[in-house]
Amino acid sequence: MPIHATHPHTGETITTSVAGAAFVIAPRYGESYSFDRSGRLLGLFTNGRSYQRTLDNRLLERNARGKTRRRLPPHEHHALLEHVFERLSDLAQVTSQADLDPDDRHALASALALILAFGPDRLAEDGAIFRTLYKPVSILPPDQYLALVLQATEGCSWNRCTFCGLYHDRDFHIHSPESFRDHCTRVRDFFGDGLSLRRGIFLADANALVIPQARLIALLDIAQEFFHLHDRPRPVFSFVSAFDVERKSADDWAQIHALGLERAYIGLETGDDDLLHFLNKPGSVQDAIDAVHALRAGGVSVGVIVMAGIGGEYFAEPHVERSVEAIQAMQLGPNDMVFLSKYVPVPGTAYPRQADAAGILPLSAEEIEDQLHILQASVRAIAPGIRVAPYRVEGFAL
Repeated sequence: MPIHATHPHTGETITTSVAGAAFVIAPRYGESYSFDRSGRLLGLFTNGRSYQRTLDNRLLERNARGKTRRRLPPHEHHALLEHVFERLSDLAQVTSQADLDPDDRHALASALALILAFGPDRLAEDGAIFRTLYKPVSILPPDQYLALVLQATEGCSWNRCTFCGLYHDRDFHIHSPESFRDHCTRVRDFFGDGLSLRRGIFLADANALVIPQARLIALLDIAQEFFHLHDRPRPVFSFVSAFDVERKSADDWAQIHALGLERAYIGLETGDDDLLHFLNKPGSVQDAIDAVHALRAGGVSVGVIVMAGIGGEYFAEPHVERSVEAIQAMQLGPNDMVFLSKYVPVPGTAYPRQADAAGILPLSAEEIEDQLHILQASVRAIAPGIRVAPYRVEGFAL
């Protein structure tokens, strides 16, 4: 339950919540800060603006839709943190005088002690440690932003899609059980009590489920050894290429499901084979349909990702029609999801040059938005009850 108190000097209302998976402190009306249970700052709202602190210690100003407006430059970064910790230091000093139940006073004082010990200097050190633990975490599905990321692989096993530039800075690599155990040890020590906020495990990077079965089982065993939830596995989520699903049988997927795998995310992008070929995606639409059936036969739910705007004017009609047909053929169930993302050009990728050379005109922002709404309505019509959610690639930051 929230704790409410009146500041003994200013008369302002102080509202706090320190009993859940995170600490939330609002020292005055219109201002609030959130922290994990280690005391690590996560985000704040002040002066009508919302900010996210990333785990590598950037401060990002967000708009109402969660998109990044900008990264704060160093002088604004430091000034904002000084403001936050001045407020919190003042709150810690007056806690003993506030009109609080003794148990609430003790809980708030304990939380503030953790938070103040995790001040600006330690946050900077914490960000530097994070950068030693992970290669850049390029993207997660929207429902996994609070997952505990474990990099069982680095990079992408295909890494040749013409529209994607997320993994061009690294070669594909699968961790050995020994190196993965070291990774898990360091991740556990880094998050500490902040692990209580992490809802599940996201096994990264782009195609971690391509790992050969025996090694994948070994890595999942290690992950659960470190991070299981009391008497049951912590739920696991991961990306997989549709073309690679056939490497494992339904029994293989059932075995992995028993070790915690709840959902696999497949980047279908489009249900049109010609456009898939143009994008240099491996395999075919039928491969994706078969992949979904194989995963679901093993008890694993799926998240299917479709991209609005890709293929421009030339592919617009077949892209929408055949994507909806493909999703219908997948026979999705109530635990499955469909994500709709907008194509965002990435500098240095091949797709814009290839599309221009082929005379393919890009869709305008309004046309992409229209296509997104058509896809959304069509998927909901053919698969009632399936969750359809936006996937804003440009808004991601861990």
